[in-house]
Amino acid sequence: MLIRNIRSLENPVTHRAEIWSIPADESVRADAVGKKILADSKLDLFQSKYSPDGRWIVFEGIRDLQSVLYVVPANGGTWVPITDGKHWCDKPRWSADGRLIYFLAESAGFINLWGIRFDHRTGETRGAASRITSFKNPRLMIPIYIPSIDFSLNRNALVLPIQEKSGSIWILDN
Repeated sequence: MLIRNIRSLENPVTHRAEIWSIPADESVRADAVGKKILADSKLDLFQSKYSPDGRWIVFEGIRDLQSVLYVVPANGGTWVPITDGKHWCDKPRWSADGRLIYFLAESAGFINLWGIRFDHRTGETRGAASRITSFKNPRLMIPIYIPSIDFSLNRNALVLPIQEKSGSIWILDN
């Protein structure tokens, strides 16, 4: 049995990032047995993750510095947007039971952790996204350079990178 992962690969013709199913075994050539599963002519697709039950894929679509998070059935179908594109959203991750999708989102100049409930039977979100953290000043915040950060979670804990930014002005006289 070939275990597969999904990840973004650039299409050499369109130069758009697409989501591919590839072998988890790195000794197997991805180009020989990989399979394109999601692509769009106007969006770059990143941050794809299978749901815990393997029935759904959550991913990020980016166009012109706007990002929207989507969920799609793993066997194909309609892309369901779970964010509105008004704020930068990134790093979607499933909760251990697949009933919550966590993500990072920028709002008012700061990045916070958000979550949205997901019905894994119907493929629909339940209610609006809710902010989980409340970082709102540079003394303690999630780093603003989002490509270099990630977060980790399991059934019992969620770990976020936090930074403290500060500065001082020094005056040298004589």
